[in-house]
Amino acid sequence: MKKIVTGTSIVFSAALLGSIFIESGVTTTVAHADTVEKTAKVNPQEQIYPKFVSEDQADKIIDNYLSTANQQQLEAIQQKVKSYARTTVDGDETTVSIDDDIMQTAIMDVISPNTSIFQTRKKKGKTKLVWHGKASKGNVDVYISASMLNHAKQAGFHVLAQICLLPLGALGGVAGAAVRDSLTTALSHIFTGVQKPFKYGRVFHFKGGKYKSWSYQ
Repeated sequence: MKKIVTGTSIVFSAALLGSIFIESGVTTTVAHADTVEKTAKVNPQEQIYPKFVSEDQADKIIDNYLSTANQQQLEAIQQKVKSYARTTVDGDETTVSIDDDIMQTAIMDVISPNTSIFQTRKKKGKTKLVWHGKASKGNVDVYISASMLNHAKQAGFHVLAQICLLPLGALGGVAGAAVRDSLTTALSHIFTGVQKPFKYGRVFHFKGGKYKSWSYQ
């Protein structure tokens, strides 16, 4: 049976509107994606995958898929990731996040919906965007997990932006463009300097859309 992730599907829109409920004292914004299930699921390699795979095997399947995926296939993943992402609002801070195992499940739901993943990793990474104030001001911390950094190193920043940053952060407008450009440059330097697979995720700090620094998660 496919691993089922419970919870309400979440989309982060530019306006951050939706029904609101309270959880542990934090206001959470929820918007429903009515079109997610209508997205076509296309496998570029037309491969038949095993019914059960380990997390490492799933990572390899995802890397192979992303290396040849076209725009339509990336958009299908993007919509699925949106439906699994979680948005919370606490004061003027807005966080949109997705755990590594949930991200992996979301992508595999598009690649091979009949494949189940054995979750065995004790340490779970997280990819998220934390906006401080209005998104248009460009004050944001971009958390990218080690797993997503490794996928991006294989497939390129474009893929990372398509399936991760855009669904999570709605990086639009002038500030969004500045953040994307700066993040692309920062990642290119990091990918050049790190030859082995990433073991730790990183946080990229931006103020006014300008890149300031990075730190480990």
